[in-house]
Amino acid sequence: MFVHRLWTLAFPFLVEISKASQLENIKSLLDIEDNVLPNLNISQNNSNAVQILGGVDALSFYEYTGQQNFTKEIGPETSSHGLVYYSNNTYIQLEDASDDTRIDKITPFGVDSFILSGSGTINNISVGNQILYNLSTLSMTPIFNQSLGAVQAVLADNSSIYFGGNFSYNNGSMTGYSALIWDSISNTTQLLPFGGFGENSSVNSIVKLNNDNILFAGQFYTLDDPSALISSSNNGTNSTSSLNATTLELGQRIPLRYASWDSQGSTTFASDSLVCPNTNEDAWLYPDTSGSLVCNLPYEVSPTKIRLYNSQSSDSEISVFQILTDPSSSIMNLTYLDPLSGELKNCDEFCPLYSRATLLSASQNVSSSMDMITFIDNNKTDVKWTSDFQDFAFVNELPVSSLKFVALNSYGGSVGLSGLELYQDTFSTYANDSLNEYGCSALTNDSSSSTLSSNDWYNGLTGESYIAAKYVPDQNEPIPRVKFYPNIIHPGHYTINMYTPGCLQDNTCSARGIVNVTMWNQQNNTIMKTYLIYQNNDNLKYDQIYSGYLDFSPEIVLEYVSGIYTTNTATVVVADQVNVITVSLDAFNTLSDSSNAKKETLLNGILQYQKSNFTNTRLNETKVGNTTLNLFPVKNYPKNSSLYADIYDNKLVIGGVSNRISIVDLNDDFEVTSSKNQTIQGDVHGITKTNQGLLIFGDILSSDNQSAVFLFNGSFENVFNQSRTVNSALNISLANNDFIVLDNDYVINASSNALIRNSSSFSLSLWAAGNNGDGDVLFSGAVSHMQYGNLNGSVRFLNENEIEPLNLEGGIVPYLGAYLNESATAYAYEVDSLNKIYFSNEVYPSWNWSSGITQMLYADNQTLLAVSAGSSTTAELSIFDLRNLTMIANETLGSNARINALVNFEKNCSMLVGGDFQMTEPNCTGLCLYNYESKSWSTFLNNTIFGEITQLSFTNSSELIISGLFETKEYQSIRLGSFNLTNSTMVPLLSGSEGKLNSFTVTEDSIVAWNDTSLFIYRNQEWNITSLPGNDSSISSVSAIYTDIESNTLNKRGINNVNNGSILLLNGNFNISQYGYLQSMLFDFQKWTPYFISETTNTSNYNPIIFINRDVSTEFNSQSPLANVNITVTSPLSTSSQPPSSSASSESKSKSKKKKIGRGFVVLIGLALALGTVSVLGIAGVILAYVFKDPEGDYKPIKPRIDENEMLDTVPPEKLMKFV
Repeated sequence: MFVHRLWTLAFPFLVEISKASQLENIKSLLDIEDNVLPNLNISQNNSNAVQILGGVDALSFYEYTGQQNFTKEIGPETSSHGLVYYSNNTYIQLEDASDDTRIDKITPFGVDSFILSGSGTINNISVGNQILYNLSTLSMTPIFNQSLGAVQAVLADNSSIYFGGNFSYNNGSMTGYSALIWDSISNTTQLLPFGGFGENSSVNSIVKLNNDNILFAGQFYTLDDPSALISSSNNGTNSTSSLNATTLELGQRIPLRYASWDSQGSTTFASDSLVCPNTNEDAWLYPDTSGSLVCNLPYEVSPTKIRLYNSQSSDSEISVFQILTDPSSSIMNLTYLDPLSGELKNCDEFCPLYSRATLLSASQNVSSSMDMITFIDNNKTDVKWTSDFQDFAFVNELPVSSLKFVALNSYGGSVGLSGLELYQDTFSTYANDSLNEYGCSALTNDSSSSTLSSNDWYNGLTGESYIAAKYVPDQNEPIPRVKFYPNIIHPGHYTINMYTPGCLQDNTCSARGIVNVTMWNQQNNTIMKTYLIYQNNDNLKYDQIYSGYLDFSPEIVLEYVSGIYTTNTATVVVADQVNVITVSLDAFNTLSDSSNAKKETLLNGILQYQKSNFTNTRLNETKVGNTTLNLFPVKNYPKNSSLYADIYDNKLVIGGVSNRISIVDLNDDFEVTSSKNQTIQGDVHGITKTNQGLLIFGDILSSDNQSAVFLFNGSFENVFNQSRTVNSALNISLANNDFIVLDNDYVINASSNALIRNSSSFSLSLWAAGNNGDGDVLFSGAVSHMQYGNLNGSVRFLNENEIEPLNLEGGIVPYLGAYLNESATAYAYEVDSLNKIYFSNEVYPSWNWSSGITQMLYADNQTLLAVSAGSSTTAELSIFDLRNLTMIANETLGSNARINALVNFEKNCSMLVGGDFQMTEPNCTGLCLYNYESKSWSTFLNNTIFGEITQLSFTNSSELIISGLFETKEYQSIRLGSFNLTNSTMVPLLSGSEGKLNSFTVTEDSIVAWNDTSLFIYRNQEWNITSLPGNDSSISSVSAIYTDIESNTLNKRGINNVNNGSILLLNGNFNISQYGYLQSMLFDFQKWTPYFISETTNTSNYNPIIFINRDVSTEFNSQSPLANVNITVTSPLSTSSQPPSSSASSESKSKSKKKKIGRGFVVLIGLALALGTVSVLGIAGVILAYVFKDPEGDYKPIKPRIDENEMLDTVPPEKLMKFV
């Protein structure tokens, strides 16, 4: 019995709450926070200037914690067996599960719960026990204390939950099969009033017709309480069985021809007569009132009953006996039908055997032959008696190798038998045909048989029934073949198994092979089933080769196919037996009582269960009647069909076998008023209710012989065509889309019937799903869902959380951009391994580069475009005149060179090139000047600035900011510096040995520089180092976005921007435990905010970058002429001889005694220097002591190259900047 654990459940249907999803409640329970994005003032009014280039294919703005779990495309490594909740575009992982867990069904229950059915465990709770999952508390409770097994249908009918499938349940007094009810109020489990649907049954569908009627569909033909199918009416009409009970045999007689007998002390013993009884003569006599007879079987069997023919002589008739068997060495418990009382009785040590006279008298007093037979073990075994014999069934079905019959007493002076027969409930047909022979000529036509090919077959191990043959291909030997002919006497439903002996016992595992087993219909010579069987099993096994209806004897052929191991030349083929198990016989439908006619309701996979019929107390009331609904499949489908059913628009749809789907119209009393068939090719394996109608699937072929899935919504529509059988169809609604998922392999958009392929924007793995209609979707599987997909490589922002594909002409996927003017932008892209430039006004210049383009600079006054390209080994500089698209100059730098930055001096027709390179003529290291008019290189300031340069930018026409890691004669390890072009002075802004800075940007009131892992921010008169959050995070680029809605977002510097705020938009790869992997973050100088997650296209060789499509010509073009490029860089003179001070904190501060930074100025970089011809007028300001963290975590001041007393003071940036 089940012992229940759910004594204190708060059942959801008893709680009065408003209908709403559980989303906010679940967020609260799991501490899931919404991610509120700031107003970035990005709009279409900015001409969509914020863009992402470089191959972005899918993107999601980060909206809630945990979203990252649903953005990575599903792959083989993805865990897809857990439990996921969905509502209002939010996915939440509720539970994880191992790969051996399988949730097959999720059934909504009440307003906040679901029932989970399947196998495996979740949080150490068995799914097979049926789990009640409560969303209000996120609690799981097993409904039963043991697994139900295969549950295929669940129906929640108010407080009663019906479970159907293929399982059994014992309530202490009765075993019910395939159906069960759980009462959620009393928390009790009960069988249906009729028990269940019989052994070997299954329930596929449970459909609620109304509050009193429930429809069960499946594979069944009876009930566990078959009396519920019978109504008695004493109408005086005799009804005779089409089969006499005395001729019906459910079991097979076990051939005893080759058994050995021990009849020591007997006066008469004839084994042939004993196993082929002649009631007129005795086959065994023993000259005493007690004696024994031992039968040693040629192979081990499991008999179900023994039939005993008492002696024909009254002096030798046995009155009491017992049976002992080996190897159990025990007295057997027996069951028999008492001829005198008509009751079923048990015995063991002293079992009665009635005399011939008693049996004759009793047989003359019965009213019907049905009084002489009964059926036990769920109708698997018949126990009967006649005037000649009595049957005794074995209570325990045990393997028997030897049987001892002991006569304990006699009605006379000796003991004897006319016959002894053993029966088993299966029909065995042996490959060794001699074991099929009864040895009785009268039974020849009733026996099964087999034939062998003409190979050298030999017996297997002693005491075993199998035979074997060694076979070497291509040796002119016949292919080993065995044909089995099991004898099917009575039409009915059978299961057929093929037995294969184990290879360990005869040491042939390495020589075993593969055989084909084919079952033929001899009536029309067609193949019914065919299988390949590997024979290298260690121990005895069986393979089911057929289960279904038979009214003829089939032919089953076992034939060699190949060896398993290529190293073996000879293969050992073994053949044992075919075993036929009786599931049901048609005869049971016709057996009836001849004196009182009993009307039996026939079933064939459909039962209309009317609950009120089983609460009616009238004795003669029919519990299950011959309703038109119950009789419909009896008349229209083959016996023992496996059926599926569901309701759509008051039409009952039934599917199963026989190449049809039935549409049945019902009236208000559920009587069949009409029906029609939809002809199909194949069998139905299931019906699933969806938002669009009923999905009907299985081994169904369309007109073009492709597998089909039909949608019925009043008419039939084919929604799927593939070359495969479909065994599962699910419906789920996600993100305003309705999906159909077939076999967790094919996903179909139900509205468009389009097949959805898993991609970076959307992928789905689905084992089961349920929707309660209140906005809660619970499913087992995995999902990846990006808000924007199929972006074709580049996008533009419409606002801070809305984008659209850029969709450049010709499908171009740009990876770099440069603003030209309001109507044109230059984009770099790659095609056919060549790098090219496209102008957005649909101009395609013919230029191309074999290496990727790294920089593009546009000089508007000159309509000149400078392009740098390069790989890991070389760098190239090209300059074009865009008025006629001609090349002005093209230069290739030496090996291992890289160009990182370009600025243009228009008055000098010169390009200052920064990067990582070394030139000998002229002598340049990382910074060199190129005159594109004379096409010549020259040093910049006599190469007194040298190192690796990563970025160059003007703050005005005479102030140049430089980043990287470089030196001058006065300073080493400069990471960020400001160079005055007028007086050739360098002011280090950041220095240190921690490595180069990758780049910088200037906001309204800050300098922001960065390397791979940190931001260096000068703001509010101090430098701060801000490390990236998470592990292994890295920065690709940083852009400043202004959040003041009054200002122009894309103006880099404003005049009256005292109250304006700015946010840093970081692009890169960020690995943060709370948010997962991100490609963009926002930083407002105080806190980090996750921005978006993106996926790149498979065809892109570049990482996505943020491109601000705005005019930056003043930042990279100078109108001031270079007065003398060959003078030496100097340092600004100091007005103080005191060395710079330093702080031990991580934030070095510089405090000015003059007025505070004005809000209206942008990035104050430049030298506030006053130079005199005789004396230095000095610099007003305080000295910044730049300190940085060393590897040990300590902070220290920059170490100067020269003595501190001689070192020039480092000037605060705000004192170096000019108003712009």
